[in-house]
Amino acid sequence: MLEKLYPQEADLLRHREGPQLKEREKYLAHLDEQGSKLKAVRDTAAMLLHVVQELDLKEPRDVQPSEVFEAGKRHARRRRPDLQLEEAKQASFGFRRVATNWLRFLGRLKVPLRPAMPFGELLADFAKWMSDERGFSSETVKTYCAQTGLFLRWFAEHHRLFSRVRLEDADNFLALKGRGGWNRISEATLARSLRAFFAHAERRGWCGVGIAKGILAPRLYRNADIPEGPSWDEILRLLRHTPNERAADIRARAILSLLAVYGLRSGELCRLLLTDLDWRREIFTVHHSKRGGDRQYPLKREVGNAILSYLTKARPRCTCRHVFVSMQIPYRPLTKQMVWDITKHRLETIGVVCRHYGPHALRHACATHLLRKGSSYKEIGDFLGHRSPNSPGIYAKTDLTMLRKVADFHFGGLQ
Repeated sequence: MLEKLYPQEADLLRHREGPQLKEREKYLAHLDEQGSKLKAVRDTAAMLLHVVQELDLKEPRDVQPSEVFEAGKRHARRRRPDLQLEEAKQASFGFRRVATNWLRFLGRLKVPLRPAMPFGELLADFAKWMSDERGFSSETVKTYCAQTGLFLRWFAEHHRLFSRVRLEDADNFLALKGRGGWNRISEATLARSLRAFFAHAERRGWCGVGIAKGILAPRLYRNADIPEGPSWDEILRLLRHTPNERAADIRARAILSLLAVYGLRSGELCRLLLTDLDWRREIFTVHHSKRGGDRQYPLKREVGNAILSYLTKARPRCTCRHVFVSMQIPYRPLTKQMVWDITKHRLETIGVVCRHYGPHALRHACATHLLRKGSSYKEIGDFLGHRSPNSPGIYAKTDLTMLRKVADFHFGGLQ
């Protein structure tokens, strides 16, 4: 592999004399097989020499992530002592990325084990019941388990036996979160999760009866959580001003088009597979997060062109079957956090000022646009995958233009 990267004998000799030659060559060959550009593989090869030097890897050994972090800082200082703070961070990050991916590939990155989840067997049983017997979506199961896990960790610090749990414990925990700055919606979600968990725990006989019914949540007023996002004109400007030059720009254009035109949730976009795109019939399939089930959508020409441009020009060649993958090795499906970062960065770049910058802001803009075009609540709910036909009503609440038209009447000279 090194012969392919370095035709010059002097360069080739320098890399061959470095420690862990076989391990470095194995990883570089893997990158080449995954479809990485030759320049990217060559840059990685050069960085690996710095990695083995800074980490003193004369012999194979396991490496802690903290070692990689400190070595990255040393590398930035050693290479360019005059670097500004932001430039030094970038240099350190590049070192850590290559070192982490290489060590993970070799199985030598010694990631500290997470502490065992208190009452983990109870939480696992709760998750299995929600998924297998109740048919909850994976997102709902994840949310309920995360919320319940917070309580179980807190409870484990005060008690050793779950059988001793009382209603007062749940009340105290909810009050603690309220004092800690949680808003009413977050508290209500926590209370709903705890009610579901304790109802299951009572059926299993893990605790006393009556705790689930006694858990009270703060009252939520209908449509109190008004979504705020960019206008449809700003969405059009976002799509027009998203460049189509770099690979990351091409990917961002495809992502933003799907989020804005179809109002997809970030999880639905992340789960899209290559097999979900039917180019012959010009449709694609979405696996809904909350309502569950699949839904087929017509593939608009502009969106289809953006996706096709990404697949042919920007998407790395890899074995991952998800449509949207990371641009850096190891290639993996995008996470919801990655999609949120892409959306926020692009909105801020064109100067959009709004309360929320994530993918849900584009979903809100899509719903409001459909509402102004005259679509019914049911049509919008079906299109966006709402479980309740009344859910789109919240967008009417924030459509001030429509509300002003309704209120635009004369009082006939009444004093």
